[in-house]
Amino acid sequence: MRKIRVAALAAATLLACTTPSALAAEQDENWQYGSATFYGGADGSGTTGEACGYGNLNEDLPGELTTAVSTALFQNGANCGARFKVRCERSSWCLPGQPEVTVVVTTLCPPNWYLPSDNGGWCNPPRRHFDLSQPAYSRIAEIRSGIVPISFAEADADSTAPMRYTMNGIPGVNRLSVISNSRWPVKQVSIKGTNTGWLPMFRTQGIIFTTAALLQGQALSIKVVDTHDRTVISNDVFPANWSFGQTVTAPGF
Repeated sequence: MRKIRVAALAAATLLACTTPSALAAEQDENWQYGSATFYGGADGSGTTGEACGYGNLNEDLPGELTTAVSTALFQNGANCGARFKVRCERSSWCLPGQPEVTVVVTTLCPPNWYLPSDNGGWCNPPRRHFDLSQPAYSRIAEIRSGIVPISFAEADADSTAPMRYTMNGIPGVNRLSVISNSRWPVKQVSIKGTNTGWLPMFRTQGIIFTTAALLQGQALSIKVVDTHDRTVISNDVFPANWSFGQTVTAPGF
């Protein structure tokens, strides 16, 4: 997954990190403590979304900065698409003014059981860790740091992009990719054909939801509920002559 891994650091870097207990005591209730490394190139190359089910991130999330997250934050893919604001905390490597960056969760940073969690195994449970794309990391800290302590919270606003749906599968098995513009993850997806009621879809991988039904020849509507129980209904977003592999967009949250 990673083309550049800079998380193997000297002990001097770790000494720049404030301990979780000391930092948490001064944070407000909306911010949590964690840590961050980076992967990929300065132009965002190497940034991936395979664990969540994304395709080409330049097409799926144009203009967005992205991140992998540790198992504790990935939540078996339920946090795919979530937007977080991240800031560097109490380190000499933090950029002046403590700027924040907003990132979208697109993949998993897997555990490394061969390294201790405080020395290389940054994504091992129960650590709350962000493996940011290099462009995202460079907005909050100096790249040469490799790892910094951070705080993070839910993003303040939804994306301005539309909802984006891609239908794949075979007749009778429909696999829908749901790229939501909500700042919060997708909790529930339903689909309705011209000749059906609302059919529940089940998360099979991150942003991909599946249902077994014959839907060919019907216009399709999609209902998306985020984790704050907000709902978007995209009526007849797929025309009756839709085909597998087709992508459509609709107004979002």
